Amino acid sequence: MHRIEARQIYTTCRGGATSHYPETVVVQAYEPGARTVEVIGLSGGSFTIPASYFHATATTKAGRRRITGYYMTGTVDH
Repeated sequence: MHRIEARQIYTTCRGGATSHYPETVVVQAYEPGARTVEVIGLSGGSFTIPASYFHATATTKAGRRRITGYYMTGTVDH
């Protein structure tokens, strides 16, 4: 798994198992090795999402599109 840090922005790959969470979230807190990630949705709601859902890119190493989970799209600047 890649490095998850506070203030990173993630967007859903295509829905799937993440469809009941916000489409775009900002990481609030993550303890290395923890099973969950605390995030806040753009609408302001706070959620806990499984850490296994978080990926660095929207594609796998083999070049296939991820169907479930989130991929990183940036960081909050301030």
